[in-house]
Amino acid sequence: MLARFGSVTRLALAAALLTLGGCGGTGTEKEEAASAPSPSGALDAAAAKATDTNSADLPAKLVTPDRAVDPKKLVDVVEQEVKGGENASPSPESILWLPTDQAKVKDEPLTVQVPKGLSPLILNVNVPASNPLTKAKFELGKQLYFDPRVSLDGTISCATCHNPEKGWTDQLKFSIGIDGQTGGRNAPTVVNTVYGKTMFWDGRAPSLEGQAQGPIQNPIEMGKQSYEDIVKRLRTIPSYKEQFATVFGSDVTLDGMAKAIATFERVAALSGNSRYDKYNSGDDLAALSESEKRGMVLFGLRLRSEDEFKPNVTLKKADCTSCHTGSNFTNEQFHNIGVGWNTEKNDFADYGRFVISPIGSKNNAELGAFKTPTVREIEKTGPYMHDGSMKTLEEVVEHYNKGGNPNPALDKDIKKLNLTDSEKADVVAFLKALTGEEIKVALPTLPPGADGKTPDPQAALTPPPLKTVSNVFHPDVQQ
Repeated sequence: MLARFGSVTRLALAAALLTLGGCGGTGTEKEEAASAPSPSGALDAAAAKATDTNSADLPAKLVTPDRAVDPKKLVDVVEQEVKGGENASPSPESILWLPTDQAKVKDEPLTVQVPKGLSPLILNVNVPASNPLTKAKFELGKQLYFDPRVSLDGTISCATCHNPEKGWTDQLKFSIGIDGQTGGRNAPTVVNTVYGKTMFWDGRAPSLEGQAQGPIQNPIEMGKQSYEDIVKRLRTIPSYKEQFATVFGSDVTLDGMAKAIATFERVAALSGNSRYDKYNSGDDLAALSESEKRGMVLFGLRLRSEDEFKPNVTLKKADCTSCHTGSNFTNEQFHNIGVGWNTEKNDFADYGRFVISPIGSKNNAELGAFKTPTVREIEKTGPYMHDGSMKTLEEVVEHYNKGGNPNPALDKDIKKLNLTDSEKADVVAFLKALTGEEIKVALPTLPPGADGKTPDPQAALTPPPLKTVSNVFHPDVQQ
């Protein structure tokens, strides 16, 4: 692929692709990749020689549960993703990116006032310099986000699995993709991903732009299609060609698609001004109930100094702030909290971050470790955990209260909490107080295609009928 470029461009593109490792569709590796030597032996050896205090308890051999994709071979999958994630020949350069004709650009900067409790959006911090917020780009991204024509058969849109009306998730254990297929990871919320340092449950995409390139050509999510297939399809829609010219000064490209969708997500999916934020700002000390205030203290946060209420509970007894920190309540790190460990098979159902870490950087602490999600809007985003295994917040709190599920790589901060029933109820009450003001997103009117037909974005909000509960593990499926 890189041979088509000049030397300077080759180096820049190679660096960019390596940075975006893990952003493309998984489960689409070439047949020769599947038959290539896998790192399973190295992974077993690494697992058996942990350097932490639990090394003596590590299994001598990690037994792989039955599934269609061996997680020990996922480095092969990631390698293919770095190359573009496509089955066939890589898409032509003109599909991925085109130079900007500034004379065609007619866009304006977009200023965003974030809800109370959130940090301002800052260029080069939350917004990349290569993709500044603009008005027309936001509108274009909104249309692409809700347009099912980005999928192979015109049935799946980004909003199918990340519906604003459902907390920017689908509220399913596993999302249902094209032809009723399912993956093996739960769809995380898009809420406040503008503040994220990495995307996907294993963090392999460094940005929203990188994440947007995966599902559109994942065989389980939106279909087995190349970037060229997708871009050429959108180029047949006159309005999209016009909008891309206005925003990017070029024809439709993958680069522009990713930037537009990321811009919409950065601006639209902002959650703040919750009852907690109103209390925490000092605007309304009565915004939280007594139960919620006790839960706040148990969570690990102090009440305002002028609040005379006496919670009579131990600060940080629930120890939530060890991971759920900052204004978005996540440290953006990866932890094994004991979800997905199979005691009978002495193995993890999903190796998580460990697989994504490059050779030379493997760390046993990352076995079965997944990214700490935000707990904002958590009342709306169940079921919970990377595998959707917990239906309620009560189950989640009880999981932590018992100290997770013991396993060789359990995070050192996961321990029994000894919360009383009333304390557990208080923590749940506080979590619900992190539900922000309603995020209203009106469905866009999608542009007609060359045939004059206009798809209904509402139709794609209903997932297709479930074909089979295949539970095939593809790490790109819903992060």
